[in-house]
Amino acid sequence: MIDGPICDEFIHGNICDPDVCHKVIRGAHTVFHFAANMGGMGTIHEENDFIIYRQNSLMTTNVVEACVSARVQRLFYASSACVYPESLQSSLAENVSLRESDVWSVDNPPKPQGLYGFEKLQAELLIQQLSSKIDIRIARFHNIYGPGGAWNNGREKVPAALLRKALARRIASDSGVTLEPFELWGDGSQRRSFLYIDDAVGGIMKLLDSSYSLPVNIGSDASVTVKELADLALGLACFQPEDVPLSFDVEKPVGVACRNSNNDLVQSILDWVPTISLEEGMKRTAEWIRTEMDQILEQLNPGPKSTLLKRMQQSQLLDLSADSVVFAIILPVTSRGQSLPGNCLVNLERFAESLNRTTWRDTRHVLGEIQYRIKIYLAIDADDEFLLEYESNKAEKVLTNAGFIVARTLVCDYPRGHICKLWRDCAEAAWKDRCDYMVLMGDDVSLEDEGWMREIHSEFLGFSQRRDGIPLGFGCVAFTDITFPGMPTFPVIHRTHLDIFKGSVVPPDFINQDGDPFLYQLYRRWGCSSMITSRISNGVGGGVSARYEKKHVQDWTFKILDHAVSEAERWLRQAAQSDRPLPPKLLTLDIVIPCFRVDLGILDRILQLENSDLCSTMFIVIVDDPKSPNISVLNQRYAHRPDVRIRVNPVNSGASYSRNRGIEESSADWVHFLDDDIIPAPDLLLQAEHAIRAHPNAAGFVGNTSFPPANTIFTTALHLSGVTHFWDIASKFPDDHDVPWGVTANIITRRNVPDGVKFDLMFPKTGGGEDIDFCRKKRAYSIQHGGEGFFAAPEVEVTHPWWKNGARSYWRFYMWSVGDGALVKLYPEHCYRVSVPNSAEMALFWVVAGLGTTIFHFGECPWFTIRGLVCLVLANVVHDVYRHLYRDAHRYGAMNSNIIGIYWVAAIIESSLIRMVSEMGRLRGMLARKEFAYLGKRFDWFAGRWGDKPLKEEVQNGKERFALMVIILVLYLAH
Repeated sequence: MIDGPICDEFIHGNICDPDVCHKVIRGAHTVFHFAANMGGMGTIHEENDFIIYRQNSLMTTNVVEACVSARVQRLFYASSACVYPESLQSSLAENVSLRESDVWSVDNPPKPQGLYGFEKLQAELLIQQLSSKIDIRIARFHNIYGPGGAWNNGREKVPAALLRKALARRIASDSGVTLEPFELWGDGSQRRSFLYIDDAVGGIMKLLDSSYSLPVNIGSDASVTVKELADLALGLACFQPEDVPLSFDVEKPVGVACRNSNNDLVQSILDWVPTISLEEGMKRTAEWIRTEMDQILEQLNPGPKSTLLKRMQQSQLLDLSADSVVFAIILPVTSRGQSLPGNCLVNLERFAESLNRTTWRDTRHVLGEIQYRIKIYLAIDADDEFLLEYESNKAEKVLTNAGFIVARTLVCDYPRGHICKLWRDCAEAAWKDRCDYMVLMGDDVSLEDEGWMREIHSEFLGFSQRRDGIPLGFGCVAFTDITFPGMPTFPVIHRTHLDIFKGSVVPPDFINQDGDPFLYQLYRRWGCSSMITSRISNGVGGGVSARYEKKHVQDWTFKILDHAVSEAERWLRQAAQSDRPLPPKLLTLDIVIPCFRVDLGILDRILQLENSDLCSTMFIVIVDDPKSPNISVLNQRYAHRPDVRIRVNPVNSGASYSRNRGIEESSADWVHFLDDDIIPAPDLLLQAEHAIRAHPNAAGFVGNTSFPPANTIFTTALHLSGVTHFWDIASKFPDDHDVPWGVTANIITRRNVPDGVKFDLMFPKTGGGEDIDFCRKKRAYSIQHGGEGFFAAPEVEVTHPWWKNGARSYWRFYMWSVGDGALVKLYPEHCYRVSVPNSAEMALFWVVAGLGTTIFHFGECPWFTIRGLVCLVLANVVHDVYRHLYRDAHRYGAMNSNIIGIYWVAAIIESSLIRMVSEMGRLRGMLARKEFAYLGKRFDWFAGRWGDKPLKEEVQNGKERFALMVIILVLYLAH
């Protein structure tokens, strides 16, 4: 028996690699060599002969060499009954009983069953040649079966295949599914003997414990026909075999006519005989297979379940040559747009050199590993006289000389610059040629890193392994383009994409731009888009000029993308009717950050925010100061990330322009606007996703923007003046389902609707009113199309630092009001007229009246105006002191301020000044826009959401201030 422990360590490696064998065998006493590329007749048929021979031969050579090198004491080799001559097994007239000596009794040289059997015999000879160095054992197995073996992948042998079909038929019958005839390969008369796995293990242990070193049969000597075995399988599935119609597929491989093990030798030298009957072994195997089937089927809905059951009632014929992975390089080549026509061939030589340099390892055939192959599909314009001169193909010659296969050259007659038409034609040709992956490149492209083929294939494998229900091939993988960082250029797609879209790589709307991001954004909806580290450079095109006029597709991110997403979703639903659940779509959310300050500390915090596995996010940073010294550092840190896109405006264009550019860059369903000076909560994106999923029909969400504690008179005055009232409106009304608007420092809006809403550039670059206008238009479109308004999202929280660290400045609020005064004309439905002027209008009155007195010599203008303005300011201050200290004091109990006593009074006084400056800005904007008719009108900041109470209070405040001013003026004049 075996002395010492049996190794149970698992090492993942390729036995075709001799280094792996040396590593795993070093230090072993006994080695069991069971490894082989094998299976039933669905695998070891003639079409796979050479592949199986090469791999099995190399594995055995490596194992034996490593055993000799490591001075292994004992080697057990698993041979096969396939070593016996086919000529002894070709007749059904008698029950063939194969003795160990029969290998050499008939043919000279021996002719085993196929190259699989020939390699097994060859391995026996090799191992016996080394019997002086290693204690050897050789077992010729005859059709081992039982629990744990292959049963549903094309490598299963007859017992497992028939049991699977019978059990699938039983489950389908119990489910009311229409049944097809029971499938048998061949006419059912071929005979075999079958050995249960437990008996096989017992034979191995007895052989190992013996001193016998020649080959010996380990098998059953009781043969049955395949038809008899099928009857047994049907009976175990509770069918009456005579009632089940059979379908004989005589076109499929069936192997030899008759095979049975002669056990005289093994019984005499090992005293071993099988103990488990075929009926009992099949029963145990059926129970195990039924458990395996139930675990798969219980996860499926009725439709996918019935489809899978139908598939399980048929056997697969494996084509091992299909294991190679073929990349189609789609290569449009033109001699135009260059100083000399021949330059395109020079470029093509450079491309071919880079292709050779980065694929040599992948395209070298390493047995046991995936083999990669390249096919090139050339596209040349029909009127390119240089490349097609004298009916020669100069481009093809360059590539052929470099060692590449040009699968096809498509001579295309399309308008110049219509690259996507060439792309579509070549991709369809590659699809019809059964290529696996396809990528559009160009003669000016250079591949930089070795191994990109296996990296891309690994990414696609990862999609199917990481995401439930995603089949292999569903996705898009882009290179890292060093000439256009962060952009998913040169996307690689699998033939599955063309299966989905019926041979079309991109819709016909695309001319020569936007196809790359379209593919990337399409598969982003399922988390199946990625950018690999392998780099590529583009000599012409990309983010700079190209050899043709760039033509973009207008609004492809709406209807065109939505239609493609629907088609992919439909295909996934159909694919899920086999054995996979329907994979969930991800929520896509882009974070748009208009950035003038380029504060790297704050941007670091924003760009490090994390989202859930069911949400796909992209950060779009629009730099509005092209002279900022921090741009290079920002690019160095983040431009390589596929989820970060950095764009720089050519000139300072303002926050609204930058946000609009961010919207144009986005292809997500939702956009989250953040200012570049906010500090986000760590769970900001998680809370944003939660809000969106809770209310998917909303126009958007107003997040909560809080300020640090107001620990100065000025910052407290800002709160009291009301200019920050709407920043934290979400926390003031957390359950509101129709917030009138929110500040753009932290607001989420739906993007995937063609509402045409953007930030209006009529508002000042510094901001003011554009956020309200944007929200109201978004809301109106949503309501008109059956959606909802803006929801409060108090958990979506950011902190906004005090501007300039709290330094006193009124200019920002003045400019805000210059812009938001335009809302009066834009939204008359939310406006109301008052009977008394506000502070700015009254100040204008005093100035104009003072000028009038000067002109008509009624008095001295300065004193008249100054007296009126003093009374005006005093009235506003006194009224605000009254409101904040008495009438409305309860409103400020929760204010985040540590100012008290006389400083609180000072803050109230300053708040009056801030409010009056804001009113002056609003007046100035109206006058500049010549909106004279709108003087005396006020905009309802709550847009009627809370009735007329806010309006009445504002009107009442205006009347009280005006009355107070008159009283103060009368008292002054009386004095």
